[in-house]
Amino acid sequence: MDGPVASSSTGLLLPFKTVDVFTTTKFQGNPLAIVTIPADVCLTQEQKRLIAREFNLSETVFVQDIVTTTTTTPQSRVEVGIFVHTGDEIPFAGHPVIGAAATLIPQGVRELVTRAGPVSVARGPAPGSVSASIPHNVRVHQKRLADVVPSPSLHHDDDYGLQQVPALRERELAAPVVSIVRGMTFLLVELPSLEALGQVQKTGATFPVEQLLDDGWRCGLVARLYFVRMGDDKTGYGDGVATTTTTTPPPPPPPAVKIRTRMMEYFLEDPATGSAACCLSSFLSLQDQDRVSPVRNYEITQGVEMGRESNIMVKVQMDLDSNTIQSVHLAGQAVQVMHGHIPL
Repeated sequence: MDGPVASSSTGLLLPFKTVDVFTTTKFQGNPLAIVTIPADVCLTQEQKRLIAREFNLSETVFVQDIVTTTTTTPQSRVEVGIFVHTGDEIPFAGHPVIGAAATLIPQGVRELVTRAGPVSVARGPAPGSVSASIPHNVRVHQKRLADVVPSPSLHHDDDYGLQQVPALRERELAAPVVSIVRGMTFLLVELPSLEALGQVQKTGATFPVEQLLDDGWRCGLVARLYFVRMGDDKTGYGDGVATTTTTTPPPPPPPAVKIRTRMMEYFLEDPATGSAACCLSSFLSLQDQDRVSPVRNYEITQGVEMGRESNIMVKVQMDLDSNTIQSVHLAGQAVQVMHGHIPL
């Protein structure tokens, strides 16, 4: 999808590009590497691991090109593999899907096949944006940190990296623990102000997964998402309402809820976390008492405190009768920063 693969005295040259996701400004947002694997080439898992570790970004995406030397017609469905900076492959993540979609949609791609299953992608509601239908199986776990932490003392050795500011610590202990899918879990810590959000520190937090999560859900990523509600924006994200056969027009979606967030995983802070944004939006939608419109719109800003502002849009479609989630769509923009080739 990036043209023919060149040859060198040392072998193949794999084309790659880097994009900053959830932004239109270079050096903002969340960086992502996208490596194209030619249709007639098969990389080993170890080769992919080494390349991902060399980029050392939060994620690197490998795209299996479906254009061969005998056909130049691209297909609408491509396989993608998502690897983290340690070289491990993960089934799904939001910002790699949006970054890959922004690159591939102009080439006719409409579906990305991930290890978590196929993900439909399309042009998004804002100019230059793309959206993706996100797999979801939302689970609000029964326990909170207060139920399993042995002591909330500021000086206890086993306090699981709780924040040192007492008011923040109290919020962490009482925060709900929510999974967007099995293996992607977040402690959703609501804070009262941007000042409080700015006080959050990286603590090397660990979680008592066996005690904290429900049976059958004790695996994968468990991280902390701190958030502040900023109010409503009447512009919203798309119309979000299916066509109806009645003569009465459907109610308009409510204003988009504006939120500022920070995501911490151990000693790392992430500038943009699509899965966390979808998890938070899903949880807030389930808690919302509005029974007029089935649509919930969210505009989430992350990464400000680390100098990489990211703008994430999420739309949640609800079934009002059962108060269940029908669909979750993640949307954002991306801008290319670098391109080149990787010799093998």
